[in-house]
Amino acid sequence: MPKLETFSYLIISLHEFCQKEQKPGKQKSKYPYPDMFRIACNELALKMPYGTYPRTQTGLLKLFEQPVENWWPDGLKIPEDFDRSSGLLYDGKPSEETFDYLYTLFEGEFDVDKIPNSVNIQIIVENKQFRDLFLRLNEEYISGDSDRAQEEYIKLRSFLIDRPYTTATELRKEFTGTRCISNKEVGDLYEDCDRGRTYWNCDRCGPLFEKHGRLQGIKPEACRDHRQELDYVREIPWEQDLRYLKPGIHSRVCLPGIPEMNLWRSLQKLQEKYPKQLVSTHLWPGLDSYDMQLRFSDNSVWAVDVKDYRNPHRLGKKLTTIQGITEDLRYTEAFYVFPSRRLKWRENYIQIVRDRATNLSQETHLLSIPSFQERIEEKIQSLTKEKRK
Repeated sequence: MPKLETFSYLIISLHEFCQKEQKPGKQKSKYPYPDMFRIACNELALKMPYGTYPRTQTGLLKLFEQPVENWWPDGLKIPEDFDRSSGLLYDGKPSEETFDYLYTLFEGEFDVDKIPNSVNIQIIVENKQFRDLFLRLNEEYISGDSDRAQEEYIKLRSFLIDRPYTTATELRKEFTGTRCISNKEVGDLYEDCDRGRTYWNCDRCGPLFEKHGRLQGIKPEACRDHRQELDYVREIPWEQDLRYLKPGIHSRVCLPGIPEMNLWRSLQKLQEKYPKQLVSTHLWPGLDSYDMQLRFSDNSVWAVDVKDYRNPHRLGKKLTTIQGITEDLRYTEAFYVFPSRRLKWRENYIQIVRDRATNLSQETHLLSIPSFQERIEEKIQSLTKEKRK
C-alpha cells in the first residue's frame, strides 16, 4: 500500500466504522471491523515503535482522539492540508477535521477507484442523492425553465435546512406541484423515526443523537453543549410518519446551510426596514452560483458566499474568485464571510485563508459574519445620507 494511502484509508474506514451509531438513540456493535479499517490499522501497527500500538479497541480509539502529530509514525505521511493538531476522533466520532477531509478525498484528490467495492460510505452515498436532484434542476435551469428551476431549488434546499424533521403530510404539502422533483424523492433524503420515541433537535447543528445518556450533534466538536434546558435545544415529540434527515444530507446540506439561512433572514429584515436603500435580496442566485446577492439603490451589487470550515488552510486552497458570468449574476463587490466562532478558535483565520487563496482576487473581501453585517449597515446609512442631501 502506498504510504499516503494509509492515512486516506484510515479516514475513509473510520467513517464506515463509526456510521453504525448515526441513528438517533441507537448504538450498534462495531464488529466485524471494516476491511479498510483492518488494513490501515495493520499498517499502523507495523510502523509505530514497538510497544506503542494499543492492545485494545478502547485504547486505539483513545489514541485516535489525540492530536495526530503526537503519535502518527514517522514512516507514514500526513497530507499537508490535514490539521495535524486535530485528532481523528472526537468523543468517539470522526472529528470535524476528519469529517471534512473525507469529502476532500471524494472531490478528486483521492483515487476513488482504489476503494474496495465492499466499502459503504453512508454519508457519501446519501449526499449523492441530493447531488442528483441538483444536477436535474441544473439541467432544467440551463436548457428549460430557469425561473422554475431556481424556485424549486430554493424550496428544496431551504426545506432541508429548516426542517431536519418532517412528515409525509408536510412533504406532500410542500412538493406536490413541483415539476423537477417529487415529494417522494425529497422524502428519500430522510429516514423513518422509531415509533413512540422522543427526538431532539439543535437549532445550531440539527438532529441530535443520544450517547451515554447525553445528547450529541453530528459534529460534536463544533457544537458541544446540548443540555435539554437550553433554548436552542428542542424536543421533537414522535408523531405519525415522523422522519429525520439522513446523515449525509444533514452534514452537507443542513449543517452548512444554517448560518446561511440565519444571515439571509437578517438581510431580509434589513431590506424590509430600508427598502429604498437595500432594493432587493436574492438567495442562491443562478442556482447557487453564490449564496446571496444584494442590490442597492446606487446600482451597486454585492455577491456573498458563507463558508463554515474548521481548517482555514484547506478552505483557502478551495476558494476562487466568485463568478458573475451572466448579467443577472454580475456584481460590484464580492464577500466571503465566516461564522465568528471560526475566528474565535483561530485568531489569524482570515489571514491564513487569504494567504492560501492563490486563485482569489485581492478585491474580494474576507470578513466574519458580524463584521459583514456592520458593513451592510454602514452602506445603508451612507445611502440614507445621500438621499437626504
